[in-house]
Amino acid sequence: MKDLSVRMPDLPFGSEVDTPQPSAPDEAGSPYLRIAADLRAAITCGALNGGDHLPTVESLRGRYQVSAGTVARAFALLKNDGLIRVSRGKRATVEP
Repeated sequence: MKDLSVRMPDLPFGSEVDTPQPSAPDEAGSPYLRIAADLRAAITCGALNGGDHLPTVESLRGRYQVSAGTVARAFALLKNDGLIRVSRGKRATVEP
């Protein structure tokens, strides 16, 4: 039976090794960013005006095939940008 406790050998004295940095996740294709971008575009082009209700979480879940948490994350992004108003138990609305 082989010994499974094999370790890497030490580097030669004076050697330098470039440690690879972890790559940042590619958020360009993240579903919540896509949802937020689509809703932002609808608001800025006038398809959704101040006081209008946004589509429901369930309808967005079905349209984008994502979880409710992903839709909530998109809503949080738009809320932080001051574009929508979100309140528990009520539908999200476009800020006037």
